Amino acid sequence: MTIERVPTYERGSRWAAYGAAIWAAIFAVFHIIWSAGWYPLLNAEQARIAFAVPWKWTFDVVVAVMCVVAVPVALAPVTPLGQYLSRPLVFALAVTGSVLLLLRSTASLVQISYYIATGRFGGLGIWEPWFYLGAVLFSLSTWQSRHVRDRYAC
Repeated sequence: MTIERVPTYERGSRWAAYGAAIWAAIFAVFHIIWSAGWYPLLNAEQARIAFAVPWKWTFDVVVAVMCVVAVPVALAPVTPLGQYLSRPLVFALAVTGSVLLLLRSTASLVQISYYIATGRFGGLGIWEPWFYLGAVLFSLSTWQSRHVRDRYAC
């Protein structure tokens, strides 16, 4: 008789975890491409100048690594992958990622509010809604993962 640890998730609530994983994978791909010197969805000349600064290239690589790590972190509570990863570590990483995305999104909203109040608002950048989406998906996925429980099958 063997006891197998199988993570279970409340019915219908897997979409946030899969959405967060897809969000992180897409963002990782962009950061990898940008750090390699190709700049789709960016002004190429401005991006070349910006990425010529070593710390900005390093930042891009670090963000790419964080996004690659975020994919299994998001999927662990809803897939068999969770059997092989430390639940406290996965939850700590998920909370950290959610907090970082919420802080980034909040700062963006504060800045936008300031620009609107001072009459200097020129519109949302292409990436702002993307950060808001990531913050919502990761926060919801992390919140829902608190309810993941082990089911032991013989």
